[in-house]
Amino acid sequence: MKNSTELIGLPVISITDGTEIGTVKSIVVNPEKRSVDFIAIEHEDWQTSVRAIPFKKIIGLGGYAITVENSGAVIDLNEIPIANQLLNRKISVSDTKAITKKGALAGEIIEYYFNEDTGSIEKLNIESSEKNGFIDADHVITYGKDIIVLEEEALSAISESLETATAEVSKVDQMKEKQMTMLVGKTLKNDITDYSGEKILSAGDVLTQEQIELTKQKGPSTFAKLATSVE
Repeated sequence: MKNSTELIGLPVISITDGTEIGTVKSIVVNPEKRSVDFIAIEHEDWQTSVRAIPFKKIIGLGGYAITVENSGAVIDLNEIPIANQLLNRKISVSDTKAITKKGALAGEIIEYYFNEDTGSIEKLNIESSEKNGFIDADHVITYGKDIIVLEEEALSAISESLETATAEVSKVDQMKEKQMTMLVGKTLKNDITDYSGEKILSAGDVLTQEQIELTKQKGPSTFAKLATSVE
């Protein structure tokens, strides 16, 4: 896993020609997908312009640099509206207050950790009046600009070390894998839509492993719809 702070200021290197094509300015989070979707970069030759690299175009996230295949991985934000929209929403996750679903102050999220291969947010580092530590991102209900909303049991699930939290998530992942296996061959009772309202599966579909994986990639809320819409 990587945390957001590790990336800020790192050079972005093109593997093809060995040149630096920019430095990381910020991390662009998609709150509905619960993932890092883009890395915003800047370069002195671009003056005030900020450009971005889709996370899927990144080859490596090293301690010294971020690598991409070539400069073609860099896009102008005006070319991809969703990238611009996400950047303007300014969902930072870090340094954001967290409350529970019932409105109690949970603390402040001071950092987050994401999967280096997929960009999915996996851990949150939280400071609370009761306990400081790490929680699994599955406890997040909403990532907002000003507030992050957590499940009521989130505070009782805080782990003091990242390693312990990772071990706990591994157990959760095993349970999810078992759940996914049990869904194969089930028939959908309702259409399944993603966070944007786009239909991705239709009522009557007999679920395949590929369809279940697709739904999982759309985020926890979409996968939850799938799990409760089978017969």
